[in-house]
Amino acid sequence: MLNRRSLRVKAMQSLFAYGQCKEANYNIGLAEIDEAFQPDLNSMEAQDRDLLKKQRQQCKRVFAHKINGSPLDPSEVIEEISHTVANKVQKNYLANQKKDFEHMLSSMIQDAESLVDRFLEVTSLLITLADYSKVEADKKIKISPERLLVGDFNFSKNKVIDFFRNSSKVQVALVKKNISWEDEEENYKGWYRDVLKKDEAFNAYRRTANPTFEDDKNIVDHIVKQVIFKIDMILSYFEEKDIYWQENKAIARSLVSRSIRDLEADSIPKEFNLPDFSNNWEEDKGFFEKIFKSAVDKDQEYSDIIAAKTKNWEVDRLAITDQIILKMAIAEMLNFQSIPVKVTINEYIELSKNYSTPKSKQFINGILDVISVELKTTGMLKKSGRGLMDNK
Repeated sequence: MLNRRSLRVKAMQSLFAYGQCKEANYNIGLAEIDEAFQPDLNSMEAQDRDLLKKQRQQCKRVFAHKINGSPLDPSEVIEEISHTVANKVQKNYLANQKKDFEHMLSSMIQDAESLVDRFLEVTSLLITLADYSKVEADKKIKISPERLLVGDFNFSKNKVIDFFRNSSKVQVALVKKNISWEDEEENYKGWYRDVLKKDEAFNAYRRTANPTFEDDKNIVDHIVKQVIFKIDMILSYFEEKDIYWQENKAIARSLVSRSIRDLEADSIPKEFNLPDFSNNWEEDKGFFEKIFKSAVDKDQEYSDIIAAKTKNWEVDRLAITDQIILKMAIAEMLNFQSIPVKVTINEYIELSKNYSTPKSKQFINGILDVISVELKTTGMLKKSGRGLMDNK
């Protein structure tokens, strides 16, 4: 099940990617300035290269001032052409940033919503492996029937997999999402041959004469947990398809396992609903959308808050991940009255442990503790309810 910690991770990843886009767009702007002040090789007039160099450098300083707030020398007279080009480049920069912001926000939401796709991919893989087990058993009958195990057809007839195979909602979703293993024959055959057929529990299941519903259920659960979500060659396949697989795999595994667990013998052949990846998606979506938007819109304000408490370090010298974590924590403290300060601080300490430097945990803890006290003192931090302000 998607939880708030998972959403914080997704927001953090999107903010990191947005920061990379911001840096790239700034460099594109510098390249545009270089291009604008190149000598005109087609001109019949002599080109003053020293003047062009001076204007180019001025323009870059003006551009840096507009984007980053870099100070300008008040005594320097900036030529009009430098201002004009800087304004044009700034306009392009802001347009690119707006486009990247919308793309990152949309991608962040789509990534969360695509978790049901991961459920469908794994479910489809189970069906495909079961179908292939019948092909293998049929071959064995033709070539060497004496090698046929008593339960070689068990997996192809597995009642749990049969339930997913015959579920109209699963099949409609697979078609709608265009999810199929038809083009991955080499992969799934290799996994069946090199992994599944060598699995002890699977072979014990194949030697069972008349497996019960619980036997069917247990082997499918085992394959999900101990094969699909554990064997490196299979995990690598999903990781190549999903750049956020390391975060998504636990949720996808939970969705599949929960669906298997909830099936009962008397529920077959009834239909079932595709699993929800969130208890309240609209609320959860609003949560990490707001954190993302706030961290972007109030970036300078949050940087100033952090800078005031890190006097020995300029904010831009902090690890990028630490900067993002601190800004997200501030955004959460200021925008969500019902989340206790202590919970927010603890959650972002956990993020720092998993995604930042070894020393980040203590640093994040200390800075957020001081910042939360300051925000409370200034009246910026408004919480209602017992225990919501306590960060000790």
